[in-house]
Amino acid sequence: MNQPVAPSPRKFTFIRRLLITLAVLLGLAIPVGLYLPDFGLRWGLVRGLVDMGWSQASVSQARLSLWKGDIAVRGMQAMNAVGEALGIDGIDLTFRWKPLLSRRLWLEHLHLDKTEITLERQPDGWRVNGLALPGENGDAAAVSDWGYGVSALTLTNSILHLQDGAFRLTVAVDRLEVRDLQSWTPQAPALVSLQGRLNGAPVTLSGSFRPLHNSLDFTADLTLQGLDVAPFAQWGGLPDWTGKISGALHLTGAAAAGAPLAAEGRIELADANIPLEGGKVGAKSISWQGHLRQADGLTAAGTAAMQNFLYTQGTARISTATAQIVLERASLDGKSEILDWTGAFSATDWAVVMDDLRIHHDQLAWKGATHLNLSPKAKELFRATGQADGVATRINAAGWELSAAKSSAQGEFAHDRPEGLLPPLSGTLNVTVDGFSVRQGDRDWLAADHAVLHDLLLTPSQASLARFEATGLSALSRPGRYTPRLKARSATLEKARISAQGDIAAAALTLKQPVIRISRDGNGIQGLSDLPPGGGDGPTPRLAVGLLRLSEGGQVEFRDRSLPDPVRLSVSGLAGTIEALDSGRPDQDSPFSLRALVGAAEMSAQGMMRPFRPIPGLDVKGLVRALELPPLSPYAADALGVNLHTGQLDADIGLIVRDGRLDGKLGLTLSRLTIAQPDPNAPLAKQADMPIETVLDLLRDSNDRISLSIPVRGDLDNPNFDTSDAVNQAIGGALKSTVFTTLKVAFPFVGLIGMVLDEAEKPVLALQSLSFAAGSAELSQPQTESLGKVAGLLTARDGIRLNLCGVAVTASDGPVLHRDASLLTRFKAMMAEKNRAELAEFERDRLRRLAEARAVAVKSWLVDQAGVDAGQLFTCRPRIDDDAKATPRVDLVL
Repeated sequence: MNQPVAPSPRKFTFIRRLLITLAVLLGLAIPVGLYLPDFGLRWGLVRGLVDMGWSQASVSQARLSLWKGDIAVRGMQAMNAVGEALGIDGIDLTFRWKPLLSRRLWLEHLHLDKTEITLERQPDGWRVNGLALPGENGDAAAVSDWGYGVSALTLTNSILHLQDGAFRLTVAVDRLEVRDLQSWTPQAPALVSLQGRLNGAPVTLSGSFRPLHNSLDFTADLTLQGLDVAPFAQWGGLPDWTGKISGALHLTGAAAAGAPLAAEGRIELADANIPLEGGKVGAKSISWQGHLRQADGLTAAGTAAMQNFLYTQGTARISTATAQIVLERASLDGKSEILDWTGAFSATDWAVVMDDLRIHHDQLAWKGATHLNLSPKAKELFRATGQADGVATRINAAGWELSAAKSSAQGEFAHDRPEGLLPPLSGTLNVTVDGFSVRQGDRDWLAADHAVLHDLLLTPSQASLARFEATGLSALSRPGRYTPRLKARSATLEKARISAQGDIAAAALTLKQPVIRISRDGNGIQGLSDLPPGGGDGPTPRLAVGLLRLSEGGQVEFRDRSLPDPVRLSVSGLAGTIEALDSGRPDQDSPFSLRALVGAAEMSAQGMMRPFRPIPGLDVKGLVRALELPPLSPYAADALGVNLHTGQLDADIGLIVRDGRLDGKLGLTLSRLTIAQPDPNAPLAKQADMPIETVLDLLRDSNDRISLSIPVRGDLDNPNFDTSDAVNQAIGGALKSTVFTTLKVAFPFVGLIGMVLDEAEKPVLALQSLSFAAGSAELSQPQTESLGKVAGLLTARDGIRLNLCGVAVTASDGPVLHRDASLLTRFKAMMAEKNRAELAEFERDRLRRLAEARAVAVKSWLVDQAGVDAGQLFTCRPRIDDDAKATPRVDLVL
């Protein structure tokens, strides 16, 4: 039987050692499980801060509950080598323990109060209070083995400093919240909201951004008020930009230089100053409502408004009091020099200055597409297609001013570098203008109530126009000195061209109902004698008109104050044509044909003229029928020494003017010619060597007509009308007569017959005078009844001739005229009181005009109302009766 084997002593020793080891391990496991997590957390935080660049780091307390996921940290402090510190009094959070196994610290919530943080860009990246942040081009950070993340970070009553080189931004944070921030995923966006002040300007912000990514891109809704843009402009590479910005915007973009930026909403820049190369843009206010995108330039759609805007670039200057631009689409290049936009524009007090050109609009509007080039090297400042409208427009250049009360231009036009006198524009336009005028100094060269320019083509060398139509036309006036010398109801210019040298050519010019005023005094003809001297530094511009047409009853108002007694003539029914006018071909003949009326007298002329020769040339044949002579009495008094009392003129005129010399003949027939108080020393009396009355009696034929054929010689300055042959022939014929012609008339209405004194105080046979009210030239019903009897007499006996002699009475007419005088007339009279002779002549001239008006009224009624032949009626030279008992009247002298 086997005996049991006793255990080996070595085996008991191993078992004993194993049990002791297990007991020791079990005893150590309890304190390690209780204390090692807290120690490991504290050690891990310190180690992580050191790894991230904080040379001195400490944590007073740290508690970690692996099972609950709770962490409490107290007294965490860190400092880098340059003395920048980070301190957190306490952190209480619930953490996710699993990320710790990947060396990542994930904070559920962190709240900081009254903290000052500095975020600064260094060459190696961004730093927070000197702590380097991880950053890369989309890859995970490798700055530290440890990463960190925050589900919610709250910062209140704190200061945030952002520094990037010279750029400084201070954010006073009332409340800042950041959510979902992860250092190990810098490309993941974090949510942010902010209430506070940005460099002192109130600001609110909400959106998302990537603060740990190199691009620092973001999406945000931003409101701000009065933010100074200078630091941001400096940061963006735009030095010297100034202004304060306010607005409410939705923004997307990145803070990196050159990164795209988009904005939607409203923004306003106040007190703006934007420097440009060689100029600047300034404004009291520039506002925008719409969409903007900045990416190597600017694109936009919306509405912009400006106040007190000013743009300067070299010698160019654009300013406006207010302006609004509605952009359907627009783009501005990266250099802020080229702008393209489509939409509408309106402005007030708009002004453009360019060298010596100045353009001003009280109001300006535009709708269309525009290309604007602000580069100093640009050949073309702008190009536009659309419609422009202006109110109170003025264009000044080289001493000239073009103005328009209202204007509209439609088509395509562009700024250009013109030659000579042309405007700085090129393009094709249709233009409508109201209240148009062209002025040089105090002289109005041209004005029109309304004008339309059809198919205006502008090039640097020429301006052409298919058709120009104007109404209410006037030309050649000097306000305060004399009224327009030419007026017309309308004017039409066809196929016109203007060269760079100012040459003007047109196929045709038509003036409807023209009114030409010719006023002559001792200094010459108003409007012509005081024209500025031509020539200058260059040749006189060429004027060429293929056809000049006067239509629809033009008028000529002629006044000659160069003689002791003024001459007044009114021409009506003026019509005619002048062809082939060309100042560049002065020796070219210009055919012409004209016709007109002077009262009831008919006048016509046709022939050739050379108006542009140094001394104008003329070859004319003309007719005059039944021209009343008394209005021309001052010329007879000046040339022959006699005053014409009555008479009519029929004339056949043939006249040639060549190189200033006159050659022609006047065939004159004078009917019922009588003179007032002949002067025995008159040139006509001396030439005939007998009294003037005897000369006239010898010249008259049996029909009381004087027929003369008078050669015209001499030159324009001293014409010679040789009457000697005509007088001698008439006298020779009269001597062969046995008796002079006498007039015998029997009157059935004896009551109409009377005696009156003529101007020579001689009694003459006359019908009963026609009385007028003091100061009046109007016919009353009793007067027209008396004229009816006279008309019956003249109609029944067509051989009777009647002289209508108007008489004004000083005692009765004078006070009425003085009382009814216009303010201007009274002013002239007041001024004339400085010279009593001038005052007396002024008053007597008004009386003469009243007397003449009475005679004209009687003749007009007899011809127009009663049908009397105008050839039976003759108006006398007006007379003034100084007898206090005399009656204002018209003497009907047989």
